[in-house]
Amino acid sequence: MSTPALVATCAALDADDRGEAVFTMRLLARRAKHMSDEVKELTRRTTRAVRSYRLQMLDLVGVGPDSAAVLLIAAGDNPDRITDEASFAALCGVSPVEQSSGKTQRQRLNRGGNR
Repeated sequence: MSTPALVATCAALDADDRGEAVFTMRLLARRAKHMSDEVKELTRRTTRAVRSYRLQMLDLVGVGPDSAAVLLIAAGDNPDRITDEASFAALCGVSPVEQSSGKTQRQRLNRGGNR
C-alpha cells in the first residue's frame, strides 16, 4: 500500500472492540491526515500571499512558495537594499569577514554582532 492509502485505511478502522493497538493506529492515522491537510492549507495560503506581493517570483525555476516567502521576509520592507548576492549575504548574516592574523589567511561568517 502507498502511504496515503495506508493512512486512509487505518483512519477508517473500527477501533471500538478491536483493542488498544487498533485504536492507536486509527488515532495516529487521523492525526497524520489532519496534519497533512494543515500543510496543504498553509502551502495554499503562503502561495497566495507570495503571489499577491511578488507575482513573478513563483515563476522562477526552483523557487517554491516556502523559499519565496523566506526571501520576501529577509528583504522586509526594503527590497532595494538587496542589489546583489553580497548584499543579501550581509543582510542574512553570512557574509565573509577577514579574520587573518600574521601569515594565516582565513575568513569567518559575519554574524552581525549588533543584531
